[in-house]
Amino acid sequence: MKKAFPGFFDMKRFLLLCWRKLIITLVASAVLGAALFLLADIVRVKVFHGEKMYRSEALYYITFDADNDGNIVHYYNDYTWNDVLDTDRIAGEAAQKLGLSKEEVAAATSIPTMSDIKMIKVYVDMRDAGAADRCQDAISTALADFGGSTEGFSSIEPWNRETVTELKVRGYYGRFAAAGAVIGIIFGVLLMMLKYSLDDSIRVSSDITTYCDVPVAGIIFKDESKSKTCEKARAELEENLKTIVSRYGSVRLSFAGIYADDKMLQENIRNRITFDEKMFKDNGTAWLLAVPWGCTRADLEKSLNGIMIKEAECKGVIIADVEQSFYTLYTKTYL
Repeated sequence: MKKAFPGFFDMKRFLLLCWRKLIITLVASAVLGAALFLLADIVRVKVFHGEKMYRSEALYYITFDADNDGNIVHYYNDYTWNDVLDTDRIAGEAAQKLGLSKEEVAAATSIPTMSDIKMIKVYVDMRDAGAADRCQDAISTALADFGGSTEGFSSIEPWNRETVTELKVRGYYGRFAAAGAVIGIIFGVLLMMLKYSLDDSIRVSSDITTYCDVPVAGIIFKDESKSKTCEKARAELEENLKTIVSRYGSVRLSFAGIYADDKMLQENIRNRITFDEKMFKDNGTAWLLAVPWGCTRADLEKSLNGIMIKEAECKGVIIADVEQSFYTLYTKTYL
């Protein structure tokens, strides 16, 4: 028996064998992935952001010193203002007035993207509405001091102040569900491909030649008809059997897989492949092995080893009960 498995992935074989299970797996994986990601977003909103948060929002107007601004107008933007907001001159001073640490104030305050270089909006997010309002007051005072004492500025004054509102965390349920469905499909495909890669069942003639050096004498379809495919397969098998008989005189038939212990299946296979009543003999010199379509490599090895133990050599393998639709589509060449 050969030890190596095929070194390539047969996509055509994979799709023909697994397309039904693949569709079911993809649908199930998409639903499961969407459900898990949706649940994760619900947990994010309800658990990790379950505590109420309040936001104090204020808009400040910046007046630059027209004579001494230099490049300062181009330097200060939403990125630099967020850094300035965290410094001792803003967060540090506000923290002293509130009895908090500078880090606590810095974590609670932020400046969103600026649409006007002369206007900055400051958000203060805290778990207490009154504390958020008081922190905004302290930030307002610190900004006024910063604007009045920093070169390039004339002043920084409050322009508009919003009432403190409860900050509600937004749930992106649709986006999370869609992302979960896509990731679920990807994992579903990978799982099916992994499962297929571990499948060593006998489906086509090349599977036999991959696992052993015994030639394939022919195939028998599960539901034989008078189609050209069936007639051609029947003719090929008959011709190969005649060649074996003419060379060795008589044939002894052995069975693998589910055929090994089922006398009725064995008799059925004999009747379907016997073209000459004298062809098969219990003491025939040439051995043929009939394997069912889908037979595992382990069952194939077991049957071939059984023949070798009897100091005989298998001259050919017949694959029986092959699904005609699979065989036709697999052997068909697409340009």
